[in-house]
Amino acid sequence: MTERKRRKKNRVRGERTHSKGDTKNNRGGGNRGGRGRAGATKGKFASLGRLDPKKYRLKPNAHGDAITLGNLDAMLDTLVAKNKVNMDGKKYVVTINSGYEKVLSQGTTTKAIVLKINASKKAIEKITAAGGEFDFPKKGMEEATTSTTEVEEETKEVKVEKE
Repeated sequence: MTERKRRKKNRVRGERTHSKGDTKNNRGGGNRGGRGRAGATKGKFASLGRLDPKKYRLKPNAHGDAITLGNLDAMLDTLVAKNKVNMDGKKYVVTINSGYEKVLSQGTTTKAIVLKINASKKAIEKITAAGGEFDFPKKGMEEATTSTTEVEEETKEVKVEKE
């Protein structure tokens, strides 16, 4: 029967120096590379001090790439040439195939865009003002539209009852 590999700490039990050489070699903070967080700002550990430990274990861009409205407006023709954005008449149809998952509101647009990806509220306002559309089931938007229509129907019923 094979024996499991034992930890070094347990293998050296009973040895006076624990494989550190002379008895004077294992003293002080220099043996550990310093005290506390000494050396934490050098080399590969430089960014770990600034970040939350939970965050730096996550994959980068876990939430997808975002693009500003101004940059999207400038890149639309090149994206159409690369077959990442489709044309529907004079409207540009932006889907997840474009490589972006969200449009942010910075910048302006003059082109009619049909967005089928997520966007910020201000970006949606700017796109609809330029003659475009927003066709993405954004979380909470369906609830808001149904609740407003229900309220309007209830108010109509109340007005009819009063008359």
